[in-house]
Amino acid sequence: TCEVASCGDGFAQAGVEACDDGNALNTDSCLTTCVEASCGDGFAQEGVEACDDGNSNNSDGCLNSCTTADCGDGVVASETEECDDGNNNDTDGCLSTCVQASCGDGFLREGLEVCDDGDDDNTDGCLNSCELASCGDGFAQVGVEACDDGNDDDSDNCLSTCVEASCGD
Repeated sequence: TCEVASCGDGFAQAGVEACDDGNALNTDSCLTTCVEASCGDGFAQEGVEACDDGNSNNSDGCLNSCTTADCGDGVVASETEECDDGNNNDTDGCLSTCVQASCGDGFLREGLEVCDDGDDDNTDGCLNSCELASCGDGFAQVGVEACDDGNDDDSDNCLSTCVEASCGD
């Protein structure tokens, strides 16, 4: 055509351009700068990359591998996850829902909790402090203790054995 070769003309110049597909799309395999598309270039390649934000920040929703951040991938996406340890183990410090484990979440963390029934009921076998209920804890266990005033004073209405005081005690 007797025109000077340039990027975008549809002909890849050997040694000058890596590619030249002659279109204005940055979402195919060749960018408009005549450079082959790659992860990290800032353009998500259709059918190849889920995202491409062109930065090296893994906590912004788009990972450096050009995949979107998801709970369980081992990378904490700051806006959606409290933690992400990359496993489905609910008995460690991070739940499989990417929320920090805590007393009351219903999962027993070995070495940190004796029990964790995940409810707000202090009258069952597990207290809200993740300790086993016992006589003297201040909470009367339904069906187990008649009373529990949390003290060792046998001169009040509840004995230290968690039995209600009666005449002759």
